Amino acid sequence: MGPAYDPAAGILRFAAGTPSPLALAGVEAGLEAVEEAGAEAIRRKGEALTALAVALHDAWLAPLGFALGTPRDPTRRGAHVALRHPDGWRICQALIDRANVVPDHRPPDIVRIGLPPLTTRFVDVWDALDRLRRLVAAGEHEGYPAEPARVT
Repeated sequence: MGPAYDPAAGILRFAAGTPSPLALAGVEAGLEAVEEAGAEAIRRKGEALTALAVALHDAWLAPLGFALGTPRDPTRRGAHVALRHPDGWRICQALIDRANVVPDHRPPDIVRIGLPPLTTRFVDVWDALDRLRRLVAAGEHEGYPAEPARVT
């Protein structure tokens, strides 16, 4: 590499760099959205989204054998909910394959659902937990291997 920089023409100039200029352009747009919304409003919406998820857990999921793994105090939780269930791994796989919901699995038994406030609507929380409820009530997760095989 020489001392001079001669960028490629057009969009190709964004294909190389450390960090990637294309990725940095995305960061800039994300920061603009955060600045426009305001950190306090984002925090309040995150608390409201997780409060809805906790309420739906209590009404719909607890009767199906789930236990809340997330603190009930909204100041002690982030914008996600941890739902404990003995079949957590199998439930995560079934949610991905059958319900178009992408959770994380945390050993030994946690189904973790992230609720990023800037992009998650309240109806999204309702729909995801409704899909989870229906899937488990129907036993759709029971055909999946109990032993974790890959990261979710």
